[in-house]
Amino acid sequence: MIGLVLAAHGDFAEGVVSAVELLLGKQEHLEALGLRHGDSPEAFEQQVVAAIDAVDTGDGALCLVDLLGGTPSNVVMRHLDDKRIQGVSGLNVPMLLEVASQRDELSLDDAAMLALKTGMDSVQSLGDRLKAAISPQAVAVPASTGKHGGAGEVVLTRVDDRLIHGQVMTSWLKVTGANKIMIVDDETAKNDFLKSVFRSAVPSYIGVGTFNEKKAVDRLKKGFNEGDKVIVLVKYPQTVQHLVEQGAKIDSLVVGGMGARDDRTAFFRNISASDEERETFRKLIDEGVKVRIQILADDKPTDVAKLL
Repeated sequence: MIGLVLAAHGDFAEGVVSAVELLLGKQEHLEALGLRHGDSPEAFEQQVVAAIDAVDTGDGALCLVDLLGGTPSNVVMRHLDDKRIQGVSGLNVPMLLEVASQRDELSLDDAAMLALKTGMDSVQSLGDRLKAAISPQAVAVPASTGKHGGAGEVVLTRVDDRLIHGQVMTSWLKVTGANKIMIVDDETAKNDFLKSVFRSAVPSYIGVGTFNEKKAVDRLKKGFNEGDKVIVLVKYPQTVQHLVEQGAKIDSLVVGGMGARDDRTAFFRNISASDEERETFRKLIDEGVKVRIQILADDKPTDVAKLL
């Protein structure tokens, strides 16, 4: 595994790590260093060298720094004659997300190239993205087109208040290999602007379709095209119960995000549930659906049946 050293001004490096670990979970062989007012450049260089030695398990260390020409950048550049070290400036969250999630499979040089490309590609105008999503030429790719009943499959059904957000975009898309997202929510299906926001939030190679419950049942019954790997996202467990009651086949359900609400009480860690939602879980389990709590793909799943 490639080691990672983040070196930046102030608390920036620690903040980037905190954001990434929120999405991917705790990271090993990673050090974050901050240069603060009054710190000696020589002492900081010693910290960087020590961090490289600490994270390098034999595959080398990639150093990600914030500002080209700043002290962290200059320190790393002075050590690039060491073949076990590579460095990239312009540190941001997407850059670290991509490298951290793929570093088991990459060479040091490839990891550096991935960091550079991702860091550059992630800087975009949100306004332009949204305009492209709502333009007449923008086509929302449905969950399936053409002939149905092929070898496509639902790879994940997930309850999440926020539907599409960082945990879905990083952890679950990568683990499942999904190429389509199917949002099932009656209110969202009626909101063209919100649908556009969700379309603009995912890479262009991921198809996004938004369905009300009735249309979702029809789509799930018909099946998907060969090669379709679909993540089904709902806001409420009741939605899944309605789909099952109308004949949709759902074998498992992952509870990933159910925040605090006036009618909810604590259920498991940061997951809250109302009495109605607890009863819905019981009904789904009785129907043969395996219900588990799992925020990130790398988290240990918790069987909801044991919590009821």
